[in-house]
Amino acid sequence: MIPGLASLYIDEADVVGIESPRSTLLEWLVQGEQKLTSISVVGMGGLGKTTIVKKVYDSQTVKRCFDCHSWITVSKSFTLVDLLRALLVGFMETTKDPAYMGIESMRESQLIDVLKNYLQQKRYVIVFDDIWSITAWEAVRYALPECNCGSRIIFTTRLIEVTTSVETTSHVYQLKPLQEKEALNLFCMKTFRGKDKGVCPHELESLSYSILKKCGGLPLAIVAIGGLLSKKNKNVFGMEESP
Repeated sequence: MIPGLASLYIDEADVVGIESPRSTLLEWLVQGEQKLTSISVVGMGGLGKTTIVKKVYDSQTVKRCFDCHSWITVSKSFTLVDLLRALLVGFMETTKDPAYMGIESMRESQLIDVLKNYLQQKRYVIVFDDIWSITAWEAVRYALPECNCGSRIIFTTRLIEVTTSVETTSHVYQLKPLQEKEALNLFCMKTFRGKDKGVCPHELESLSYSILKKCGGLPLAIVAIGGLLSKKNKNVFGMEESP
């Protein structure tokens, strides 16, 4: 599975420390100024940026507070027409509006006009997931009306430079690797299920710490390796510890 896509399917329970960023992001989304505001979630790959933002985006609170929503995973080779079309389709899917006739054949200028008209006087939220440069935002920003309805733009990115290039009022949440204790808790929860109840057997503690060092505190890496090891017999898992 594609790494960026895989994070959409990580269970909420697999992201240690999700509550604090989720609460902060939710507050930034539904409260604050009425003018168009951007929110950037920044951190290296594997920290769970997409997972956390998806939980907030899908929450009932956000669904109640915004008139329409659109989620775009930004490819490095995007085109403006593709972005505009994806935005429009995303909005129409969430509001259950019928698709515009001929949207697939519309030119850039037509898509911009349709999008502007569609969003007028609506409170909207857009997620640009895994954005690698501000170019994608600059390409579509003029199609998005600033109607002082409390609309929000969310970016997930590995690059702090993206956040400093956004000209709208902005918030930045920087995710960091898990601390050793958090990483161990997540690893044990994924690896030692069943009768072990998420507790690392004493004889495997040294090996567990060795594995965790290689994961670098990245939740997605810990979840992946923990899931694989959970299917192994403990004797096989511990062979590297044998003299």
